Amino acid sequence: MVAGCVAFYTLAIALGLVLAAERGAGLLAIGAVGIVLSLAYTAPPLRLVHRGLGEPVTALGFGPVMAEGTYYATTGHWGWEAALASLPIAVLIALVLYVNQVPDRRGDEAAGKRTLIVRWSPGAVQRGYLAAVITAFAGVVVLAAAGVTPWWTLLALAPAPLGVRVWRGLRASYEQPYGLLKPMQDNIVLHLLTGLLLVAGYVVAALT
Repeated sequence: MVAGCVAFYTLAIALGLVLAAERGAGLLAIGAVGIVLSLAYTAPPLRLVHRGLGEPVTALGFGPVMAEGTYYATTGHWGWEAALASLPIAVLIALVLYVNQVPDRRGDEAAGKRTLIVRWSPGAVQRGYLAAVITAFAGVVVLAAAGVTPWWTLLALAPAPLGVRVWRGLRASYEQPYGLLKPMQDNIVLHLLTGLLLVAGYVVAALT
């Protein structure tokens, strides 16, 4: 496993260096941030996921860092719109981790992994999920209203009812690991559909 990790890190760094040589040295900074986040997530001494910081690290890495890195790699310069547009999706990918930790909470606690799910009461976990979903979809609206993203990106609001379904599933099956399978699946679909529709909004805006 260690050899596999080293091999993939080496490949990723090599590809990053090639891209940086082609598109600009700014990619080196983005790549460095990505590597630090990935290592700090579980590796000592930081082990951020053990300290209840797994969700923000995941949101940052799979949201602004990835989006800004892609934007820079394709354009050769920075663009705040890419980072800002990724924020709703960043919240939703963090919620995939969040919900998936619910059935693991007892094992995580026994292993000393103090995730938010371990730290918070069931009620707080459920309220936290709902608040985060509302924040994500409110972000879609705010970004479009502020002119940061095209109005067509409001298509990404369509999957919002799925977030309510996941929240209700959390409430109904919190103590039933197998009962959580459907809410966990729906939560992944929520992230996927919202991201696809956000991209679709950009495509439609570019064609009209």
